[in-house]
Amino acid sequence: MADRTQSHRPLRTTLEGELCAASSGSPDEVLRAALAECQAAQDELRHNATHDPLTGLANRVLFLDRLSHAVERGRRHKDFRFAVLSLDLDRFKAVNDSLGVRAGDEVIVDHARRLEDCVRSEDMVARLSGDEFAILLESLADDADAGRVADRMLRSLAAPVETREGTVFSTASIGIVLSSSGLEEGEDANVRLLQQAGVAMTRAKSGGRGRYEMFDCGMQARAVARLRMETDLRTAVERGEFELYYQPMVELSSGRVTELEALLRWRHPSRGIVAPLDFIPLAEETGLIVPIGSWVMADACRQVREWQERFPREAPLTLSVNLSVKQFAQPDFVAHMVGIVRTSGLDPRCLKLEITESIAIDDPDHTRGMLDELRRLGVRMYLDDFGTGYSSLGQLHRLSLDAIKIDRSFVMKMTDGPMHWQLVHTVRNLARNIGVTVIAEGVETAQQLKELRNLGCESAQGYLFSRPVPASEIERLLERDPRW
Repeated sequence: MADRTQSHRPLRTTLEGELCAASSGSPDEVLRAALAECQAAQDELRHNATHDPLTGLANRVLFLDRLSHAVERGRRHKDFRFAVLSLDLDRFKAVNDSLGVRAGDEVIVDHARRLEDCVRSEDMVARLSGDEFAILLESLADDADAGRVADRMLRSLAAPVETREGTVFSTASIGIVLSSSGLEEGEDANVRLLQQAGVAMTRAKSGGRGRYEMFDCGMQARAVARLRMETDLRTAVERGEFELYYQPMVELSSGRVTELEALLRWRHPSRGIVAPLDFIPLAEETGLIVPIGSWVMADACRQVREWQERFPREAPLTLSVNLSVKQFAQPDFVAHMVGIVRTSGLDPRCLKLEITESIAIDDPDHTRGMLDELRRLGVRMYLDDFGTGYSSLGQLHRLSLDAIKIDRSFVMKMTDGPMHWQLVHTVRNLARNIGVTVIAEGVETAQQLKELRNLGCESAQGYLFSRPVPASEIERLLERDPRW
């Protein structure tokens, strides 16, 4: 990587050299030369303190200083409009990881020049850190100007960059905060504006990247709530605030409960039970799903093994557990699974892991290798929520899954008309043709159960049998051993 620092001769050495070089001149000439050299050195030091060494753009210090002047001007003159843009390159880490830091630097420099070309001379482009930029647009004719500049930037940055290591395609996400939304009082208003632009930029990323978002007050409230939730989630991991609920699966040929799906719940100290949809996406995003998922697996295996001993059957009770993308991507996942199963004493053949279509399809070669290792251990694999994604049927066949779970949205409508019934029938025929069994989710009525039996589905789960319930209620159900 190119050296990003600039060397400077010590001031004393500089003056001595200048004095020696000008020794033949008059004392005034020597003094003027020394002062000029000193001034140049000071100017360079000031420049380096306020500019990014790689791109030559303003840095955070200079940007915030310039922004503070804009804030004061906006407070004095109500017709003065400006906007702050926070810009972050999408998936830039992949460039550094795949092509190296030198190529990443080339992309940063190239994009810095493109951003400068998108603004006027009175505007400012700054590099805050890494692939994060900030832009100050001053003297706007109207608020829509900021959106037009953001569009121009997005189009410019979308063009490929030719580096020494290869061609790089990248997009950016931009957050915009307008001075017309109100300038808060206080000395740190410039910092708050930059933070608000960052909040909008994060929203743009979560909304699909390669786009911009305008900041609003509700966005700030959501960002604060999200931060609080993330903090609470980390605390929950440390304090063990999670618990498992279970939902039974019924074998349709016998009408008996043969399997339990472990489902995570969070017992928040002040909010009570938090539903998975309210925290699982955040756990995925922050990576906390890995330790949480590990706990789920270990505790569920231990619990079901205990129930097998208390309620013995000819065919032992089995367990299914959902896997997240990040869990499955862990390099030591299989070894970790081996350790959990051995510690719990559960027969691996009694464990079924549920994966989503995104895991199965996005990287089929990696997925197939992982599934082969797990199957050699005796673990079985289910494809969850079948029909809600964009499956490649050829890939599904190559993955050698053991079962597919028909999504509840199909099952719940199957008695509404022939088209919905036909969809479930088609999935059942597909499963039979590729040699896998079918589990129907979301069964709520006796009529749905009857139709599923007529179609030849092997298993079902849903509120008709039981909602997800705590372990204590599952024990009572296992004691009754009901039939449907």
